[in-house]
Amino acid sequence: MNFTELFKVTSYQCSFSPDGQYSASANQYRLIIRASTTLEIINVFACIDVIDIIEWSPDSHFILAGLLKRSAIQVFSLDNPDWKCKIDEGSAGLCQVHWTPDSRHILTTAQFHLRITVWSLTSKNVSYIKYPKKLSPSCYTFHSLKPYMALVERRNDSTDHVSIFNYASNWSMVTHFQVSELEDLQGIQWSPSDDVLCLWENCYEYKIVFYTLDGQLLNMYKPENEHFSLGVRCVRWSPTGQVMAVGDYEENITIFSYLTYKKIRQPFQHPQRLSSTNGYTILKEEECDMNNEKSDEKSQSKPYSSSAYSSSLLSDHESKSCVESKYIIYNGTLKIAPIKPNLDRANPRLGISSIEFSSSGRYMSTINDTMPNLLFIFDFKPKFHLAFVLIQLQPIRCVRWEPKRDRLTLCTHNNRLYIWSSEGASCINLPSESSKHNIDEIKWNNHNSISSVALIGQNSMCLGFVDLNSDL
Repeated sequence: MNFTELFKVTSYQCSFSPDGQYSASANQYRLIIRASTTLEIINVFACIDVIDIIEWSPDSHFILAGLLKRSAIQVFSLDNPDWKCKIDEGSAGLCQVHWTPDSRHILTTAQFHLRITVWSLTSKNVSYIKYPKKLSPSCYTFHSLKPYMALVERRNDSTDHVSIFNYASNWSMVTHFQVSELEDLQGIQWSPSDDVLCLWENCYEYKIVFYTLDGQLLNMYKPENEHFSLGVRCVRWSPTGQVMAVGDYEENITIFSYLTYKKIRQPFQHPQRLSSTNGYTILKEEECDMNNEKSDEKSQSKPYSSSAYSSSLLSDHESKSCVESKYIIYNGTLKIAPIKPNLDRANPRLGISSIEFSSSGRYMSTINDTMPNLLFIFDFKPKFHLAFVLIQLQPIRCVRWEPKRDRLTLCTHNNRLYIWSSEGASCINLPSESSKHNIDEIKWNNHNSISSVALIGQNSMCLGFVDLNSDL
């Protein structure tokens, strides 16, 4: 794997264009466009203030820069660099900005979610959508196959509603219905393969409902146990849309079928006692020097505790350029000591924080916030089972599957990139000149003949080019 030199970025703002031809990065008030393969600078656009957000249009012809402090957006064209557009939200403020899938409209959300404004780049018309509800990451979602947008609304009578708009037909309303089954709707997602919406309750109550496009209730799921259950934390559909995985604050994972929209197996938790005799492979990261000597000779016999490793380890070793790491296949039993969350603080780190599917939908990776150093990889073939457990020295910051292959990358806020596939796993150190570049975010670009990945830190980034023919 080959790496580029470091480039400066502001607030992690770096992104590949959807067609894979370009990479964009923000450096203070400058928006820099490069060719994704040669890294040749194609254009440099100057903005009126520091850039907080960048986002490519889905057709890769435009790119926007969000200036949240100025409540403004600047839009640039790659086909015509002299063409420019500036959108000003004024006193309403700006907290979110996104493209629509047709690449001809921009949606801006005012502060306190007072309204959503639709800006047309073709007709220059402006329209407003009322009653948006404040949700994370967004109160609206787009259909993957049809020109529909589903919006969660909070009406004045404190009831939640869903409106479906057709953005290809002048934003006409297709349907509107009240979600009476939920008292405080907190999430919405389209099925990738069907006209079905999944909605769920807030974190204090576990309840999931499935609706059709015309507002018909397909199914409502609540846990069967009698005790009070905390709610949903994350929801992911598989790429094929055949299953949906739900992680909750009580550390359970539930899998639903697209045929009945009912659970297809009992909710399960991550094991706290790992054993290599249980049918899965345990891969444990170990630090070693250039002579392949382990930095801790007794680490094999010590019980592993996820709270025993923290980011402070990096500072102890970053000056030792000879220290690298590798995965070993652990044979034996490990007892995991989960981190006890501080329930006196707001938003305690609790429950299933990450669920990600591979591109084919065969593999599913999960992270439990009380065991942040562990990545669990499940395999759906020949039947659903736990296949691999990766144990890292530091808490995992980001997990990304390669877009066209069942290969996974992760980072742990250090200068290493970790790669896993069913054939094996490896720890790749960045070159010595990038030894102080801590990777916090990973973005894949797999639309060119050469597969590349952006390794992004808070103030710097670099690209890594992968040889698709090489084995781990």
